[in-house]
Amino acid sequence: MASTSLARADCTPKHAFDTLSPGVLTVAAWVFPPYSIPGPGHRLGGVDGEIITRIAARECLTLKVTVLDPAAVIQSVISGRADVGIGDWYRTTERSRALGLSAPLYLDKMGIISAEGYSQIAQLDGKRIGTVQGYLWVDDLKKAFGDNLVLYPNPVAMAQDLASRRIEVGADSFAVGIASQRKGAYKGKVIKVSEPDPRIRATLQPGQTGFPFTRTNAALEAALNANIQAMHEAGEIADILVSFGLDRSAADVGPPRMIE
Repeated sequence: MASTSLARADCTPKHAFDTLSPGVLTVAAWVFPPYSIPGPGHRLGGVDGEIITRIAARECLTLKVTVLDPAAVIQSVISGRADVGIGDWYRTTERSRALGLSAPLYLDKMGIISAEGYSQIAQLDGKRIGTVQGYLWVDDLKKAFGDNLVLYPNPVAMAQDLASRRIEVGADSFAVGIASQRKGAYKGKVIKVSEPDPRIRATLQPGQTGFPFTRTNAALEAALNANIQAMHEAGEIADILVSFGLDRSAADVGPPRMIE
């Protein structure tokens, strides 16, 4: 699936840099609401989608979007088939060895999903808990809860077990949980951002996310980072988060850092 967003002929780019195709920003995306929501025609939605669409408009670029599975998004950027990737990608040291990673976009906060409205890790002691593989908090939850923790390949499987009471509590990205609830999941459940707890490091320092991009394209990196900084300063990224039902405080990313 590919889509394009047309740039105005009288547009003046904010920065000068090369892309794979002149005048086109090729974006690799996957379907991951509320961050990456590829749509029909010329649309690219979600938090990441809205940010990259605005950047492309500022740089007078047409968007060309290819929708892939998550692993293929990263490979597409590494192999030079896409200029950038979108979809809640953590800024990690390991990832930075193969990819460029833009300035931080927002924080991915851990959410607790329960009927009781839990917000503290201590409230989960003794309970059967589910979480989705791939998040920063998984290893620490394993250490804290041992055999009481159940790992799931995706949020749908966890939501099913939570609904059937095979688990008592779920831990997922707060934003992903809210997006799922808006679509009908987690009926009768409350989703809250986890309060800080030293046992779970991701509750103390949530992961920063960014756009993976072609590592060798220094001019593209400069343009992405300048646009992201301008959008943070103008409050645009905070406003985009709010428009998707998220807390604007997730835009308070702090100094750039990599996850080890």
